[in-house]
Amino acid sequence: MATSNRIEPRKLKGFRDYPPDLMRVRYGIIDVIREQSHLAGFQMIATPALEYAETLLGQGGDETDKEVYRFVDHGEREVALRFDLTVPFARFIAENQGTLAFPFKKLQIGDVWRGEKPQKGRYREFTQCDLDIIGVDSASADIEILATLQKILGKVPDAGAFTQAVGNRVILSALIRRALPGIDKGGEGGALVALDKLAKIGVDKVKGMLAALAGASPGGADELLAVVCQKTASGDTDLAQVEAFLGADTPVRADLDRMRLIAATVRAMATAPHGRLVVDLSIARGLGYYTGVVFETTLDGLPGFGSISSGGRYNDLASRFSSRELPGVGGSVGLDRLVAGLEELQKVAAGRSDMAFIAVATDDAVPYAFQLAESLRAGGVACDIGLTPKLGAQFKHADRLGCPFVVTVGSDEQAKKTYALKTMKTGGEERDLPAAGLVAKLRSLT
Repeated sequence: MATSNRIEPRKLKGFRDYPPDLMRVRYGIIDVIREQSHLAGFQMIATPALEYAETLLGQGGDETDKEVYRFVDHGEREVALRFDLTVPFARFIAENQGTLAFPFKKLQIGDVWRGEKPQKGRYREFTQCDLDIIGVDSASADIEILATLQKILGKVPDAGAFTQAVGNRVILSALIRRALPGIDKGGEGGALVALDKLAKIGVDKVKGMLAALAGASPGGADELLAVVCQKTASGDTDLAQVEAFLGADTPVRADLDRMRLIAATVRAMATAPHGRLVVDLSIARGLGYYTGVVFETTLDGLPGFGSISSGGRYNDLASRFSSRELPGVGGSVGLDRLVAGLEELQKVAAGRSDMAFIAVATDDAVPYAFQLAESLRAGGVACDIGLTPKLGAQFKHADRLGCPFVVTVGSDEQAKKTYALKTMKTGGEERDLPAAGLVAKLRSLT
């Protein structure tokens, strides 16, 4: 092809490729999520990436609507790429409610798209791993989601310590109305958006955003931030101070008691030895459909990196699609963000340390080499095999792949039904090992 006709290889901004090392990490995390969700009784579903635009728009708030990828398709339909998995799940539930047993517990893993500003660990195409329970509004359902996500994150290799910060939108809205009585419903939404930016822009800038709301005042903004940002010695929002601020006759007393029950139960379960739960009423979550508990999880080793798991309760979401009351609660593991965090922590190992390599010294030993490869694979031992004629090139390839052991076979090994085994790290080599014991030998070494 002429040089002038070649296309420059490039990606869209906010999108990324995943080489083999990162894909191994991704699927290792997915395996953990599937295993732990299965043990907790969650069932897998899948929904389309593309939905009618009206299904998605207006569900996540004005800021989210601006980030939705939407267009007119070949059938002149207004369509959009899903920005999360929760709204399509609500549509799925409404369409399939006659065939599902409620409460329904689901796991869904899929890609979503948001046209937001790309940041470190935050992309415009990313994979969410969602756990949801729909059909019941109870503290037990909230606890099940939080505890299962803690269990999952606690079993992700090398993630380290993490903190699950849990808030409540009902209580937070009550605090906003108490501190800023002059704002309207739209102003309350603006206050939630502002509070959601606390970790990103800091208290002073959030205070300015709050004070700028119609009907608000600097004094009210100070009061609100003082009560939502104060902490006990254990790192929790002091719920006793919250109650004192709201007054003895507060209508959210039941929500405060529920928060205490959730926190105490999840902590008592000790689902992850290096995971902790803190009550943090400054957690707002930007999406507009949350109606109760909300949470965000961060890696302690990466302060300022952002959330790697989040979610909350959304009791009104399905009402757009069905007259039946279908309260729900759910949470997501942000797979790409978690992988980016492990990269940042330098916990992504290069190479296939779990895989052996079979080097073929002579052409006539090719059938024998493939017999050995099949024996290893049937025995659950991963192995690659030399595909190039030169033995030296095969060893170099095995080294680049990160294979810790190389099995070498040639004419002599084929005649004697043996093999030679080289340990790549030390350079040590054993010869004339019986082929009958190959699987057991490599199992003992890997």
